[in-house]
Amino acid sequence: MRFDMSHLPLKDIVVPERLRPVHQDWIEVLASSLVELGLKEPIVVREVKRGRSKQIELVAGAHRLAAAAKLGWDEIPVSLVEASDLQARLIEIDENLMRRELNPLDRAIFLTARKEVHEEMYPDAKHGGDHGNQHTGGRQVANLATWRFSKAAAEKTGLSERSIQRAVSIISRLAPDVIELVRETGLSESGKELEALAKKEPAAQRAILGVIADGTAQKVSQAEVLLSMKSSMAPVSEEEKAFRTLLASWNRLGRKRRRQFLGELGLEASDVVLDAKVKD
Repeated sequence: MRFDMSHLPLKDIVVPERLRPVHQDWIEVLASSLVELGLKEPIVVREVKRGRSKQIELVAGAHRLAAAAKLGWDEIPVSLVEASDLQARLIEIDENLMRRELNPLDRAIFLTARKEVHEEMYPDAKHGGDHGNQHTGGRQVANLATWRFSKAAAEKTGLSERSIQRAVSIISRLAPDVIELVRETGLSESGKELEALAKKEPAAQRAILGVIADGTAQKVSQAEVLLSMKSSMAPVSEEEKAFRTLLASWNRLGRKRRRQFLGELGLEASDVVLDAKVKD
């Protein structure tokens, strides 16, 4: 990869899909910093051929770019880098992983993305090693791949291997729509709560997040209790009420009335049926 320093018009920079959305609050903070101190670290861009034309795409620095746009800047300092799609994604990931403001959810997303890039760049990290037997082979390969990645990522980021493995595990158990729901709650700021949520089934995850989003609970455990209470208090239909009344009435009837009741239905009354007790 080759880096060149330059300035480019903001209007010429295309922003591709990012791993995390920009946050308005952070844009405000950065805009204030740009006014007082200027831009200390240029954004990273690359030239990419799309079809028959070339364009300049953002690699890293979406918040800085948005802050500059908010201030009405015409140009912004850039580092122009030669990078493949995978290399560009890796630059975006690693720059974000080094930032303190990254919350546990976004950190887990970036670590998971780094694992995917790592496995594409180094296929042996995913497919090599001891494949085990027919019963454990797949699991051993997956565990080995995670171990190799987490070791490399730990050396790069300074995070512990265990925390990296835990973060990747969380994202692997959250559907994309669930991740978007998490962003609407305070759970994105708590690794402990994210772990608790990831242990639930997808349907339960969505139900829990719904309770947290409406403000009636702040934690996964609290939401579970409320959902359990709501389930036990579910309204009973008129048909269900009538059925329960019928069962209770049967248990109170003597053999004579039971025989009469069965006769009304055109059914034969055996001793087994006449003496039967049902749970009401």
